[in-house]
Amino acid sequence: MKITKNLGEFQRFIEDDSKTGACLEDTLGFFDIQRIFGQFESVKHSGIRATLILTTLLVMLFYRNRNIHSYFSRQYGKLTDRDGSKNPYYDLLGNENICWRSILYLFAKRYLSLSGRITDYSGKVRALIFEDSSTEKRGKKIEGVSKIHDHVTGRFILGYKILVCGYWDGGNFIPVDFSLHRERGGELDKARGKRNRARRKAKQAELAYREHREQHLEKRAILNSLRDELDSCSKKTTELEFEKQEKRVAHSKKKQSRLRGKMKHTQAILEEKEMLVSKKEKKAPLYGLTPAQQRKQFRKNRDKDSPGYMRRSEADMSKAQSVINMLTRAVKRGFVFDYVLFDSWFFSKEILARIESFRTKSIKLIAMIKMGKTLYRDCLSDREIDAAALRKQYRKKAKRNRKFNATYIMVPVRYDNRRVNLFFVKLGSRSKWKAFITNDLELGFNRLMETYHIRWSIEVLFYGKQKIMQSTVHMN
Repeated sequence: MKITKNLGEFQRFIEDDSKTGACLEDTLGFFDIQRIFGQFESVKHSGIRATLILTTLLVMLFYRNRNIHSYFSRQYGKLTDRDGSKNPYYDLLGNENICWRSILYLFAKRYLSLSGRITDYSGKVRALIFEDSSTEKRGKKIEGVSKIHDHVTGRFILGYKILVCGYWDGGNFIPVDFSLHRERGGELDKARGKRNRARRKAKQAELAYREHREQHLEKRAILNSLRDELDSCSKKTTELEFEKQEKRVAHSKKKQSRLRGKMKHTQAILEEKEMLVSKKEKKAPLYGLTPAQQRKQFRKNRDKDSPGYMRRSEADMSKAQSVINMLTRAVKRGFVFDYVLFDSWFFSKEILARIESFRTKSIKLIAMIKMGKTLYRDCLSDREIDAAALRKQYRKKAKRNRKFNATYIMVPVRYDNRRVNLFFVKLGSRSKWKAFITNDLELGFNRLMETYHIRWSIEVLFYGKQKIMQSTVHMN
């Protein structure tokens, strides 16, 4: 028998923990949950209402039994004396027409609207913050699951990378967008890249050898012809031409020997790289799964216009491109912010260009950058220099900051022909130098540090998610 009554059916379960139950009741009413979930009623045409199912799924997160099976078998089914079917709940989670991103967005807008009535945050810094985290899974047959690197523990785990976009309104932080990603794994791709380069070189060497061999045979034929002429008539001109051609053939023979040696050398390298690829396919396959394991993963045909199809496509999208897409959606949905904040994993010239394309919004960027091989054009010397060399070049201009107990250097540069400032920062005396980039040319060091510290809000979100609530992520 299907349960189609309203939320009151869950009252007996919620009242099992009076404090949690009362708090949940007030919160659900405060958020006007019925209106938010009511926008998705059209995805179901019969049976239990989508609003009731979505509310149930939300309530589950606040109790010990956080999966559908245990919720019905141990709690809800016993307390209500009903044999409720779990299938509608699983079906809704797998419904490709449910846009989970829109649900999160509606919650965020409602929360910000309510908090704005309580406290006025106008005049304070507002920011959009990006961060990724690892979500561990157990089953290798789960759709799109892969081996991912957890940069917190340093381990490779089975699961997804979840990229979260959060909004800071000056006093509150709330997630507004997200995407799930899998990781291909770089070792096999690197090995295949080396093999492909070795294959091209071997092919070029073989082609060069064959072309020269044909030319060498032609020169030998000419030499034999001149030898026959010399035997029939001993002309001086024929003798001179014969000697010249003989030298040409000797030189060609030496070149042919070199080309043959180069061809064999490149073929040996190719064999070595092919063996390396074979080893990597066994030890470090794509996505950390064998081809057989990948074939056994769940697959589903989806409408190309559905949110589920988009979500699945995002799994193989680069996180940098996903950041650009989230940034664009945030602007279109009316979020107003002064800064975009993220660490070195996400910064790229494409993201900087996208941020500066919102000219009427006056959005600025603050990001940590890697001190790698990326070149910046020094505005003073007009030379392209990497970040580490820039820090050494301007180390005598370092300044002390008592407020943050830091040493810093500010260097004006151009990156991708865009005017930006680099800040090299060393906190305390034992820490390593870190580099920040911003296109806010009027931003001082104190304001830069105060603003970038807002990014720690998203770290608190992830910590709370891991310690308080079980991460339950579904790809529809």
